[in-house]
Amino acid sequence: MIKLSFILLGIQLLSFWNSCSKHDTYVAGDLQQQKTLLAGNWDFAIGERSILSQSTFPPGDSGYYTDGAVPLLKIGSQYYGFWARYRNYRTVAGSPLLQNHLGQLNPLTPVFGGNQPNNGTSNGFNDGGMWFIGVRQLNDGRLAGFFHAETHWYPRTTQGWYAYKSIGVAYSADSGRSWGAPYQILKHELDKPATPGWSGLGDGAVIYNHLNNKYYCYYTPATGVTSICMAASSDPNGYVGSWKKWYNGSFSEPGLGGKQTALSPLTMNPGSNPSVHWNTYLNRFVMIWHGWDGKLYISASADGETWETPRLLLQDGPKAWYPAIIGASSVEGGQAIQLYYAFDFRADGRRTLASRTITFQLL
Repeated sequence: MIKLSFILLGIQLLSFWNSCSKHDTYVAGDLQQQKTLLAGNWDFAIGERSILSQSTFPPGDSGYYTDGAVPLLKIGSQYYGFWARYRNYRTVAGSPLLQNHLGQLNPLTPVFGGNQPNNGTSNGFNDGGMWFIGVRQLNDGRLAGFFHAETHWYPRTTQGWYAYKSIGVAYSADSGRSWGAPYQILKHELDKPATPGWSGLGDGAVIYNHLNNKYYCYYTPATGVTSICMAASSDPNGYVGSWKKWYNGSFSEPGLGGKQTALSPLTMNPGSNPSVHWNTYLNRFVMIWHGWDGKLYISASADGETWETPRLLLQDGPKAWYPAIIGASSVEGGQAIQLYYAFDFRADGRRTLASRTITFQLL
């Protein structure tokens, strides 16, 4: 009887071992490894593509969306969206879905950003434009707008459209109709080079992590580690000087000029322009970004710091870029969310704005 019990116990242990190995190698007592074993117990289905018209934007801007994040939040009973190119338009509608924001420009002119003309002058920060990668309402009612900024080299017609990128913050007291002075909060450890070239850091997303009351910025450096990195701030307003970059396992480097370490395992599919939201159905943060190979990838995290192994979300032609997720807002969603992205890029930079539904399922 004792011998038979040991045999049965051995079979049970072998079954447990095989179940664990489907995800990774089990290491007893390793909490991080156990966390990895629990990852991936969800799946998704993606719907058919639909096309959204861009004809309601002014002619000079029509055809360039999406060009990065589309931050969207609810204020009162209305939803406010901020459409990014080198400047931001604001839309106001009774629904969070972007198709219901088309034709709802409020005001009709851009509310933030803009750039110097081709023969302009560089100021070393935002002369090439600014556009929001995250907008949040603060406790005092103001909006904090976190933005991607670019500085170019002039004359632009001979120096090209290369950019040195960084990330900043500005504040609005009138629900995003107008904005105060812009401030730089995240900068590459290398300064803007004298020779034009893609450099700096940016192309990111900013969220507020309600689990630990911190802001997180996910961004990609243009040189060095060209994969998604992160920085965090514990300041309730995300002020200048409060940001620390993730480096060698901790938030230990200053936001302005410090070093960074790319997030593993997201380095398996390097890319940029993530869209990040808290998913109330999965009880996880979900990140979608475009890889340098032109495909969209997806990952999830229980805490916003430790991310699961990326999965392929979508390939739509040779280049699908600039994903934007909308659920209840751009930073919260449930079992079904709406994916917006750009594909069918033309020689002049214009692209087609597409939409698909993503439905999650717990396994």
